[in-house]
Amino acid sequence: MLVWFAAVLLNFLLQRPNIAVNCPYTLQPAPNYLYCTDPDDRIQLTDGKYTQGYFWTQKSTVGWRNVSPVFIVVDLGRDVSIAGASFNTAAGVAGVEFPAAIWVLVSVDGKQWHEVGELVQASNEQNGPPPAQGYAVHRFWTDQWQTHGRFVAFVVIPQGSFCFVDEIEVYEGDPNWRFQPFASEPIADLKIFAQRKEIERCALRRLKEDLATLRQIVEQAKIAEPTKSQIRQQLDELANFVPKAFAIDNPVSFRTTLPLNDWHARLFEVQAQLWRAKGMKPFVAFVASSPYDPLPYLRENPLPKVVMERVELILLRNEVRPIAINIVNVRERPIAVRVQVQGLPDTIVVEPHHALWTDTKEGVPIAAALPKGERFAVASGMVGQAWLNFKPTKKALSGDYNARIVITSDAGDKVSISLRLTVLPLTLPDRMSLHLGGWDYTDVEERYGVNPKNRDAFIAHLREHFVDIPWASRFVLPSGKFDAQGRMVEEPDTTAFDQWLNRWRGASRFYVFVNAGSSFEGSKVGTPEFERKVGEWIAFWWRHAQKRGLKKGQFGVLLVDEPHTPEQDELTIAWAKALKKTAPEVVIWVDPTWSEPQRMNPQLPEVVDVLCPQRAIWLRNPKAHEEFYLGWKAKGKRLALYSCSGPSKLLDPYAYYRLQAWHCFAIGADEMFFWAFGDNGGNSCWNAYLDPRNCYTPLFIAPDSVTPAKHMEAIREGVQDYEILTMLSRMVRERRFKSSLSAEAERLLKEGIAKVLQPIGVNELRWHVSKDRTVADRVREWALKLLGSERLTDYPLVH
Repeated sequence: MLVWFAAVLLNFLLQRPNIAVNCPYTLQPAPNYLYCTDPDDRIQLTDGKYTQGYFWTQKSTVGWRNVSPVFIVVDLGRDVSIAGASFNTAAGVAGVEFPAAIWVLVSVDGKQWHEVGELVQASNEQNGPPPAQGYAVHRFWTDQWQTHGRFVAFVVIPQGSFCFVDEIEVYEGDPNWRFQPFASEPIADLKIFAQRKEIERCALRRLKEDLATLRQIVEQAKIAEPTKSQIRQQLDELANFVPKAFAIDNPVSFRTTLPLNDWHARLFEVQAQLWRAKGMKPFVAFVASSPYDPLPYLRENPLPKVVMERVELILLRNEVRPIAINIVNVRERPIAVRVQVQGLPDTIVVEPHHALWTDTKEGVPIAAALPKGERFAVASGMVGQAWLNFKPTKKALSGDYNARIVITSDAGDKVSISLRLTVLPLTLPDRMSLHLGGWDYTDVEERYGVNPKNRDAFIAHLREHFVDIPWASRFVLPSGKFDAQGRMVEEPDTTAFDQWLNRWRGASRFYVFVNAGSSFEGSKVGTPEFERKVGEWIAFWWRHAQKRGLKKGQFGVLLVDEPHTPEQDELTIAWAKALKKTAPEVVIWVDPTWSEPQRMNPQLPEVVDVLCPQRAIWLRNPKAHEEFYLGWKAKGKRLALYSCSGPSKLLDPYAYYRLQAWHCFAIGADEMFFWAFGDNGGNSCWNAYLDPRNCYTPLFIAPDSVTPAKHMEAIREGVQDYEILTMLSRMVRERRFKSSLSAEAERLLKEGIAKVLQPIGVNELRWHVSKDRTVADRVREWALKLLGSERLTDYPLVH
């Protein structure tokens, strides 16, 4: 340790002169972190001054949030010799992490660039890595390069949501280096360079981690030593040829589907060899205990303790429910699989999908995407999955149906799984009791991942999954013009509003995010002019909404997003009061994020109609939230729940998405929301390696397509669960059960729901946290058996 410290100290004392002092530079994109961004960001990185105090709250720091990559280009003024560079940053707390990579390039003319090296790796090798835990300021630097140039580009790949830096340096090299030829090929586009490098970094991480994991699995495997030695030898041979680069032609069209390449496929073939050594059959297909359990990826034994080759499913008419079939390929080669359902009438629709393996920005493999089709491939040594959605139509006859799920492969394999499907004499309504939305913002031509090429498919998919509360931006509610006294003298243009309603014709409710500020059309909040202008504005829009057929409760506004400070509460209250004076029928919807809701301004819940707390915050402090929000519900306020955690693909489809509907039922909420159905993080969901920030959509959205995913399927299941619980509750309330069954139904509505929800805390919302995902199915089946026990005809539901 002392030797290392002495070497670092000596390097510091002998460090070459910094030739970037006071040199101009460009930043792309512009810094956007609120607490440190200021006009001097354009000079602070080369002023020779280092930040004092908490790093990212000081104006001497330059910061970005939800941006990747970051480009910093320094102009040294002339072509000079360069020995190295430095990047001073901080991380370790508040979700801030050190950069994943800092690529340094040089150019003589600012047009043709040459790669020099990756600063994080070079610094770690020369000076040691930053602390693994706790807040720390760290300087990534090296003086071991030999190059030259006038322009120096720092291409920073943040790790997580934040990037901070307070000083960059460039170290002078020996004068004769200026005449040396560049060692790398010229690069014309820094953005494409960054994309290729990030894909390469993430892909090579996947390959190396999988090799290391499989080595550990093999060492711990209970197989004969000679066989284990053979498998070790195969892994050693693969290790000798681990790709040192991961070249791709087009970073935009690249997909992170697994296996990533031929080398990766050979690694999984070794896993298949391990499975064969453990005595597994060449081909195994069985029913997944829950469709939402993560599929085994690298595992000594991918099979459950009990392999289920029989499945039962109870359904209402018009209800959609999945059955998942896991398919394990133990053969030495990939196989083409076909999955068919035989023996069901046409009145029971079967929609086949299959799960695709993809990698994530965080390096966690998932099998979440569900493209349609009964035919698909399963690589050697991997677990594939068929996903079958069953839906009895309204014409389906009630009763039991015996059928078979037949799985075949091009290698001659065949597995037949017995299916018993029961259709009850009840029909799920087309309109659900639980209303669903997700800030889709389909009012504009392009927002987040939605654009004219995929918008129609996006809206259609949302409608199929019971989304009936579309969201629009303030753009659909222009202000019009007012005179000096605040009277409207020119009515707003209704074109955008009408177009939005047409896209969502028949939706139950229409909500708009107003993004209210401290003034409206030049009049400050609290003034008579403000109240008059806002009143006339909202009155106009309510009249127009009525002309378009909307009724009381169908048109609502969110004024201030996620209020959690006294100032935000006061702003919401001022706007809400002004709106209610002239348009009391317009719904005022609010999503407060107070961790202790009792600290909220007491006027806020009084002036709004719908209180929609965030579920994750509720789970952190459930007692306080129950007391507060259920108290306001007792006073006549409507409740809703929303969630906005990310990245979405690492969240549990069962615990995070499906069970939010159960939580809504438990507290009497009639709306639920997820941020955000269209937010793909500014990037195709098929190439998460290039995500510049968290992705939140529960779908796989690309610029020209929308693909189903398990997370959205879970939302639909949750909405249907809520409806079944509503049916049961209404039958108890109206005494349609015999006394013994009524008592059992009441017990289900209390103890059964608690059994589903009690095991789920904030930590359990993550997908790869182990949990029993069959509890909700068991309680649902219990409810359906109670509903079917009375030989009921269709129950008339009024919403």
